[in-house]
Amino acid sequence: MSEELTTVLSKLEYFFEKYSHIVIDEYFEAPNILHPDENYPLIQYFHTRAAIKSYTTYKNQREDENPEKQFEKIKESILFIGKFCLKNKIELKNYLTHRNSYMYSWINHYREHKINPYSLMELGDFERILFSLLEEERDIYASNLVEKLESFKVRYFNSYKTKTFVKQATKKIDLFIKEHLQHLTNVVL
Repeated sequence: MSEELTTVLSKLEYFFEKYSHIVIDEYFEAPNILHPDENYPLIQYFHTRAAIKSYTTYKNQREDENPEKQFEKIKESILFIGKFCLKNKIELKNYLTHRNSYMYSWINHYREHKINPYSLMELGDFERILFSLLEEERDIYASNLVEKLESFKVRYFNSYKTKTFVKQATKKIDLFIKEHLQHLTNVVL
């Protein structure tokens, strides 16, 4: 193996360790899906800003699909939120205001594609929180959400199947978290 290839692979390994939220298969598929008529890029491409932009564009396009095509992602998102709340010992109603640092946790989860916009629709006034951020922060962390929020809401409210599922799943996760936290409180007492 050439030294250049070894260096690129080492950089990619570090990149994927640092950004563990990236779905590696999708990262490598993104340029081919976005540009099917072009030749598959060389490995060196994947350690460039263009590859990162390609992955982000791909993820945003997937997010922009009809919510009924995203059913599995919505389900995974709601489960992720539930696990996050359990891990941090917070009720679901506190998810939108939880912070690990100066930024709201849900904003970071969105930026890292761990949650889907439709999974937020029944959690409270995430829109108010989103627009309370500085414009620069919104651009960095949630530009696609800001740009397409109205279309996400319209699609959500027009999809009976998605809306029903999200409402029911949110209620179930909320109840499960409350029961679990109550159990923890009883064990401590």
